[in-house]
Amino acid sequence: MKYEYTIGEISRLYDIGQDSLRYYEKKGLISPKRKDNSYRVYTLDDIWRLNIIKDLRKLNFSTEKIREYLQNRNTQTTIELMEKKIEVVETEIEALLKMKDDLTDKVSNLKFYNQIENVGKLQLKQIPNRKIILINEKMSIDQEVDLAFRKLEGQDDKKLSLLGNKDMGVFISKEGIINEDYYDYDKAFFIVDDTEDYNAFLSEGLYLTTIYRGGYEKSGVLFREMKEYIDKNNLKISGEPLEIYRLDIHGTENRDEFITEIQIPVTKTLHV
Repeated sequence: MKYEYTIGEISRLYDIGQDSLRYYEKKGLISPKRKDNSYRVYTLDDIWRLNIIKDLRKLNFSTEKIREYLQNRNTQTTIELMEKKIEVVETEIEALLKMKDDLTDKVSNLKFYNQIENVGKLQLKQIPNRKIILINEKMSIDQEVDLAFRKLEGQDDKKLSLLGNKDMGVFISKEGIINEDYYDYDKAFFIVDDTEDYNAFLSEGLYLTTIYRGGYEKSGVLFREMKEYIDKNNLKISGEPLEIYRLDIHGTENRDEFITEIQIPVTKTLHV
């Protein structure tokens, strides 16, 4: 039976890089002997340590945790180590299941909006209160809007995402409405779940809405149509109009596939 092994032999046996073996030695996990030529020699005492290191690294334990375990190793500490890891795994499973649910929702939403049929139709909708994360940012071109969305996403990178997000949008500025410049935006937002943090909300109320497919140059024409509808139907704009990008450049490079929803808050006026 062989009792001594070179660093190359150990590297091949455990599929561990030689730099990693040197790192484990530096951290005190293993202590290979030195021959007269200063070459490292690994003995059977290092083998059982490497067995443990290999298995615990598979479980993503840090080198510090492994070192502590190697220094204080008995049945009880092994049980405690495994139980703590079970807790970590359960938390990771919850996070993965949440990620799966989020991805499933994104796929469903993309399929829905990719096949939507009521394009260009004006509709009055009673929409409930919606929580949002809001950022004040003057924008007028697509790239500025994309940058504002990135700033929003950066507020919580773990929960917020641009890819497949059907609930992000912008407000048309008051000056834009007055001057009929419907590409003058002053705020960007994400609609968030009731359980998530928020800093503003879209008020519950009556909204005149429409959905269109294609590039954003269509917004101006549709806004004018919606204002005509408002004037003819005894309605009044009661807040800031907004655009919600149901499907945008983050989900397709084909502008013909873009899906945008315009929502204008309105109130009914008494007919005199």
